[in-house]
Amino acid sequence: MAEELVARGHRVTYALPEAPEDIAGRAKRVGAEVVTYPMDQERFRAHMVPQQNSDEYTDKGEILRILQWLLEMTDETVEPLERSFREDRPDVIVNDPSSFWTGRILADRWGIPVIRSTPTYAANEHWSMQPDAEAAGLPDDPALLSLVGGIDQLLRAQGMDEDAGTFTGRIHGGPALLYMPRHFQYAGETFDDQHHFVGPCAPRASLHGTWEPPGDGRPLVMVSMGTLYNKQPDFFRACVEAFRDEPWNVLLVLGGGLAPEDLGALPDNVRVRDFVPLAEVFPHTALVVNHGGLSTAMEAFSYGVPVLAVPVMTEPRATARRIAELGLGAQLPPKATAADLRATARRVLADDGIRDRLRQMRERIRTAGGATAAATVVEELLPAPS
Repeated sequence: MAEELVARGHRVTYALPEAPEDIAGRAKRVGAEVVTYPMDQERFRAHMVPQQNSDEYTDKGEILRILQWLLEMTDETVEPLERSFREDRPDVIVNDPSSFWTGRILADRWGIPVIRSTPTYAANEHWSMQPDAEAAGLPDDPALLSLVGGIDQLLRAQGMDEDAGTFTGRIHGGPALLYMPRHFQYAGETFDDQHHFVGPCAPRASLHGTWEPPGDGRPLVMVSMGTLYNKQPDFFRACVEAFRDEPWNVLLVLGGGLAPEDLGALPDNVRVRDFVPLAEVFPHTALVVNHGGLSTAMEAFSYGVPVLAVPVMTEPRATARRIAELGLGAQLPPKATAADLRATARRVLADDGIRDRLRQMRERIRTAGGATAAATVVEELLPAPS
C-alpha cells in the first residue's frame, strides 16, 4: 500500500520501533520515510505475543498484560512522535489499533482522519476472537480497575475529554482496511462498507533477496512458521522426516528463529533459508505448510497454492479453522506427527475440489483489489487540493 501511494506521488512516513530486524530498511525500499522510537523487544514478545492455545482470547491475565503494554507504549510514544511530526504534520494516519493508541490520539489532536489498518480479523457483535469474557468476569477485578484508571489518566494528560470505555470504542470504530477478501472473514456479510476488504497487499519490491527454483520439475513444498512462533526445531524436523522420501523439493523458511544446524543433517531434497521473496517462490509452489499465519496464507491463495496449517496460538487457529472450513487446505494439531503431515499433504495435493476452490478464492482476491484498492481508500481520506 505504501509502495502504491508513493507511486501516486504521495509521501509516506512509517513510525517504527528500533529493532534488530531490518523493518526500517524494508519501508525505505518501497519509497517511504521512517521515524523510529525505542522499544524493548523482549518485553514486547512477553506482553504482546499471545500464548494461549485456544480458539478465542479468554485468558484474563493475558488480556490484562496486553492492555498494560498498550497503555505504557502509548504513554511513551505520544510526545516523541508529536515532536517528530510537529513541523510536517500528516494529512491522514493509518493506524493499527492493536499496536498502541498513539495514532488515534494524535489524529484527534491534529484534527485529521484516521483509518485502521487491521492485519487480522474484524470483530463485531456477530463474531469476535475475543468474546465477552472481560465484561462477564472482570468488572470488579482490582487489576482491571487499576488499568482502566491508568487509561483515564492518560487521556486526561493528553487533553482528551472522554473515559477509557468511550475511547477504546472509537479506536475500534470508523473506517478499516482488512487484508483478506470479505469471503474469508468470519461473518463477513455482517460488516458495513466502512470495512474495506482489500485482500493481500504484497509489495512489488523484493524485501528478501532473490530465489531460484530447483529446476528439476518436482513439486515444491514450502514450510514456514512465521517470525513469532518459529523457534520449533521439533516441528521442522518432523516436516523433514515426513517429506524426505517424497518426490518433492522441500524449502524450510526459518524466519530467523533457528539456525540450519539446529535441524541436523538434511536430505538432498531439503533446502533451508531464513527468508524468501514469496512472489518468486509461490509461482513454483504446490503446498505451503505453515502456522496459520494470515498474510502468508492470503499470498499463497493469491497464487492458487493450498495451505496445510499447524497452528499453535489463537489467531493462527482462527485462520487454520477458516482454511479447513472453506476447503482451501487442511488443519493439523500442533503435535502432528511426521506420518500425519505426510498423509495430509498427500491428500491435499490430490484433492481436485481444493484446486477448484482455490481458483475461486484467487479470483476473489483479484477483485478485492489489493494494494491499489487500499491506496485508493486512504487517498479518499486526504483533503481536497486547495
